[in-house]
Amino acid sequence: MKRHHLLATAALILFSAPALSLAQTPTPQKTVTEKGQLSPQDMTFVEEAAISDMYEIQAGKLAQDHAKDNGVKQFGNHMVTEHTKTSDAMKTMAQQKSVTLPTKLDSAHQQKLDKLRGLQGEQFDAAYLQDQIDGHQQAVALFRTQAEKGQDPDLKRFAEQTLPALEQHLRQVRDLRPNVASTSSAPQQSTSFESMIGEEVYGEDGGQLGEVADIILDAQTGDATQVILDRGGILGIGDKQIALDFSLLEVDGDRIVARQVTEEQVNAMPEFQYGDNTVSLGQRSGSGGNAGQGNAGQGNAGQGAGNSPDSTPPRNPQ
Repeated sequence: MKRHHLLATAALILFSAPALSLAQTPTPQKTVTEKGQLSPQDMTFVEEAAISDMYEIQAGKLAQDHAKDNGVKQFGNHMVTEHTKTSDAMKTMAQQKSVTLPTKLDSAHQQKLDKLRGLQGEQFDAAYLQDQIDGHQQAVALFRTQAEKGQDPDLKRFAEQTLPALEQHLRQVRDLRPNVASTSSAPQQSTSFESMIGEEVYGEDGGQLGEVADIILDAQTGDATQVILDRGGILGIGDKQIALDFSLLEVDGDRIVARQVTEEQVNAMPEFQYGDNTVSLGQRSGSGGNAGQGNAGQGNAGQGAGNSPDSTPPRNPQ
């Protein structure tokens, strides 16, 4: 009996020990995503963010050498510093995830950079700031989409943490642009804001970007800050409104042209949403008299004391 008892005990130990060992050694959890396992959304983000950083660094270095305005030089230097940080962070994550990043600019960004290289002084300042407004609008949309829809947790967190800085960059360049003198010798357009509504806007490549649906006004000065374009889809599919900076527009003969903006870029822009405090030609969304300070717009600007709705033409968009 004792022998049977010992054999039973030994068998119990023999079959129990491996199970106990496996339970104490859990399967290692993957801390990074392996190559090929990133979702299409994540891969698009990685590639476009890397190219955006490369362009910002190279364009910023050009601004340090080619710009005339000290503010533009300082902003270019700031972009080199900021986007070097995000580029290095992206390279580290890509290495951990065995993902290969682009090593050169795509054709669209390379063309922009080549154009900037051929400019100096005030001409460079105007073109560079316009590029920065357009580029940061797209970057904000890219990072916001990743923060909302990204599947890789590291990339999603990176987008969430970087987005506020990109939004700040966009505000900075918008604040900087009015302080840079225009290089154009064209006179101010005498066309009122109202006459722009319903007009087609064309890109620099000649493509139709959309129809002017509204104009966003600065609540304090009444200056136009953005133009809202209707992007009509086919049979109502794909309809959306997008916002372009008003400073990008110029009148070329009988056409309104958005400088350095193409149909492809507009297609990638996020849909415009009116905010609670939006002041516009066609809509007043804020408190009482804000829109009254806009010098254009029947029923909106007309409430401003002493302001004539037709008295102020659009600024020279250049």
